[in-house]
Amino acid sequence: MAEPRHDGAQPGRIIDLFAGAGGWDEGLRELGYRAVGIDVDRRACATARAAGHERIEADIAALDPEGFAPVWGLIGSPPCQAYSTAGKGLGRFDKERVIACAHELAAGHDSRAEHLAACRDPRSLLTVEPLRWAVALRPRWVALEQVPGVLELWSLFAGLLAAHGYDATAGVLSAEQYGVPQTRKRAYLVASLDGPAQLPVPTHRSYNPRRPGEVREGEEDLLPWVSMADALGWAQDAVTFTNNQTNSGRRPQGLSRPATCPARTIDSASGSWTVERSAKGGRGR
Repeated sequence: MAEPRHDGAQPGRIIDLFAGAGGWDEGLRELGYRAVGIDVDRRACATARAAGHERIEADIAALDPEGFAPVWGLIGSPPCQAYSTAGKGLGRFDKERVIACAHELAAGHDSRAEHLAACRDPRSLLTVEPLRWAVALRPRWVALEQVPGVLELWSLFAGLLAAHGYDATAGVLSAEQYGVPQTRKRAYLVASLDGPAQLPVPTHRSYNPRRPGEVREGEEDLLPWVSMADALGWAQDAVTFTNNQTNSGRRPQGLSRPATCPARTIDSASGSWTVERSAKGGRGR
């Protein structure tokens, strides 16, 4: 991947597909870059604009990528509902269609309409959009993100992009291993026309909720993970989160997560959780 610049200059346009409120764009801004984000959600676009990010409110699947050429970098985080464990998971029934469509797009044949008509969740096929845009625009680099269940597709896309001259790789990264005070795993794909594409090496230790003090073999020289309390300036015993319904409701009490640990990724209704405050009321140290 190209080395980031920190002077606000960039060689060309960056397109952020399914840009939402601007998560990717916030990170880009810290590196001195700016992106043109595209999203169909009006409220998400308004939020991003209020934060100073450029937005085009449009259906990505209906756009012609050629109208955005030339492009230096391409980012994409397609909707995750079809593949997320928090949703109905209909994407698993559509995966064969998505795979077939990806192969055909990479070969220059746009068969999206045919496959979309057979999908059980129309959002499943949105996963191929970053591949369609990458093949059409040939950006110098590509970075994609989705829930871990999409790793199989990202690995396939990496191979398809390799056939178009990219060096590409895919894998699952966990947020707490990069200093984020939260345990969130996501599948990533990175690809480059300018050199080896590599996922970032962890800077912090992994978190095991059953043995939070454990340091795994090979992680001794990494920084400790960051807790909720450390990130928010809370007292260490300020709050404890407990999932009241786990294993599809068959186990009524899950593991508690105190503020001394990274936050959970909460992907269920708020009524499924208990938040207990200490006598300090969550005030700072």
